[in-house]
Amino acid sequence: MLSAGNPYVLPSVLVAAGAYLALTVLTDASVLIRIGVLVFVAGVVPIALNRVLGGSTDDLSAESPDPPTDDPTDDPDDGSHAESVDEPTG
Repeated sequence: MLSAGNPYVLPSVLVAAGAYLALTVLTDASVLIRIGVLVFVAGVVPIALNRVLGGSTDDLSAESPDPPTDDPTDDPDDGSHAESVDEPTG
């Protein structure tokens, strides 16, 4: 999700850096609050935007299984395969 294929990563990182600097200059917020805002805006927001707005499909292809094929030769229960049965001799 947080990859180069996600078009929301770079803008979110730039906004997060600006928010961190603004919190540093304009407020006396603690370091934990500033880093929390930085991580939220740079890490969580692009993933959420990518899921909500669609984004790239590169991440979806890695997560989804292969589509089923309609190849009749792959079906073991189609009745065309004869099972060999070993009969005891003697």
